[in-house]
Amino acid sequence: MAVFDRVVVALDGSEIGEAALPKAVELAAAVGAPLHLVRIVDLGRLEQYGSFGLALDTSALDLALEDERAAARDYLAATQARLHGSVMTVTIESREGLAARELVAALRPNDVLVMASHGRTGLQRWFLGSVAEEVVRHAPSPVMLIRSGEQHG
Repeated sequence: MAVFDRVVVALDGSEIGEAALPKAVELAAAVGAPLHLVRIVDLGRLEQYGSFGLALDTSALDLALEDERAAARDYLAATQARLHGSVMTVTIESREGLAARELVAALRPNDVLVMASHGRTGLQRWFLGSVAEEVVRHAPSPVMLIRSGEQHG
């Protein structure tokens, strides 16, 4: 019987987010658990649309949402293919909503979540919040935070 039912990895498509992947693969192989990759489509973060994000009309917002969904599916499928053979099983899941809330909702009690911390500190953390901190506070299972090599201070 495995120590964990799944090793869940939170990915956002960034290099910083992928810092968690090698440790998650190592952990999944060590405990004999499947790897479950999760990406959240989170339109709550309008920075990707620039200063005009709030002015998007409904059709433009729908298009942006569909683009994000497609990007999430493509990214997860490519990452799953890249990891083929490194662990027994790799499954993928794309969810929509607020990142922290959806990551917590994706977890089961016998999972372990592995995610990178973006390392924000000071005012930047205060203004932007911390998805990792929110997840740690509410997760029903253990969370392993991997500090990314890049510092945002």
